[in-house]
Amino acid sequence: MAQRIEQRPPRDDEDEIQEQLSRYPRLSTEDERRLLATHGADRDAANRVLIEHNLHLVLEAAQARKGRGVAFGDLFQEGTVGLISAVEHYKPADGGFHARLVHVVAVTMDDVLAQTDEAQRNDEAFVIACRLLESAQRLLSERLDRPATPAELAKLLQWDEARVTAILALLGEAQTGYDQELLDYLDDLDDQDDHEE
Repeated sequence: MAQRIEQRPPRDDEDEIQEQLSRYPRLSTEDERRLLATHGADRDAANRVLIEHNLHLVLEAAQARKGRGVAFGDLFQEGTVGLISAVEHYKPADGGFHARLVHVVAVTMDDVLAQTDEAQRNDEAFVIACRLLESAQRLLSERLDRPATPAELAKLLQWDEARVTAILALLGEAQTGYDQELLDYLDDLDDQDDHEE
């Protein structure tokens, strides 16, 4: 007789993190004060406890930023780095402990999101530049009945010749197989554009 195997949906990072954090309940105000007052050799152990029991702040910040281009686990990891830094460098003169932690975690995650957005914009700008350059190459090659020079391409596109040369070099490397990923990426973007039209 065949046994029925129950299929469970795959667990995502958020569920796993929530389960792990359930082992670290929030500290009482008194426990937090006691740990923050620790000095000397015991400070590292106190910091570890403060970090572990404030990871819920990182979870909440990651949940608030979910779906914005960075994987949940990556956001949580970056926020944890911010939390560690905030706990290790906290001074009472910085203001309220929780407010400081929330601020540093938020800034850390927002920086990661901004860097990701900028990288994506740069990638898209590069793809557009490649397409423009390839179109200019075809146009000038047909007009001149020979391959266009970088200077001619730069004049047509109103770009610096160094920019044309750099993009041509990158495209040349990609076309000869040194960067197959770039070609695949360009092809994927072309396919996406074809489907959108």
